[in-house]
Amino acid sequence: MRDDLVTIVLFLFLGNVRGAFIVALTIPFALLFASVFLNLSHIPANLISLGALDFGMVVDGAVVMMENIMRHLSHARNGSAEAGRITMSMKSPVEMIRNAAHEVQRPVFYAIGIIITAYMPIFTLQRVEGRLFRPMAWTVAFALLGAIVFSIFLVPVLAALLFPHGVKEWRNPVMEFLKDRYRGAVKWAIENRWITVGVGLASIASLFS
Repeated sequence: MRDDLVTIVLFLFLGNVRGAFIVALTIPFALLFASVFLNLSHIPANLISLGALDFGMVVDGAVVMMENIMRHLSHARNGSAEAGRITMSMKSPVEMIRNAAHEVQRPVFYAIGIIITAYMPIFTLQRVEGRLFRPMAWTVAFALLGAIVFSIFLVPVLAALLFPHGVKEWRNPVMEFLKDRYRGAVKWAIENRWITVGVGLASIASLFS
């Protein structure tokens, strides 16, 4: 049920059936990856371990990768000014996909890597807590490692197979509305940086008061 909901949301935001399908494949791949490594490591899985898997975290990197690939292919297809700058060094959709993947590979790796690192303290637990929660941490870590592999290596390959002639990017009206508001908010925050920093420090101080 959760994976169906994730797939629907992916389609609504990406606006492309093939793109949503590629991203949704991250979920079974990550679960298979985790299952194989749990079995090889002789780590038992339980309901807590499986329940801790957040499909939103699993597909996060693939969404970033797929969206950037679709943006590159769409700009080239539309013949925009930005596409002109991109296609000067790119002669085929495969090369554009490779360039798009290279742009976001480090952010994707770091974003998922940070989530895995957040589970590291659980590995130090001992006694009953360790036996209960360490399998959960290993399950999440292996699943996210599988998500990294899928996002960085398999998403570009599948995109090259399913988008041989490029793709037309669909602009989500909700995201366009939010982006416009975000641009205005960021501009104001930068122009009034001391107020922004002051509000941030006051918010942090209120947590300890």
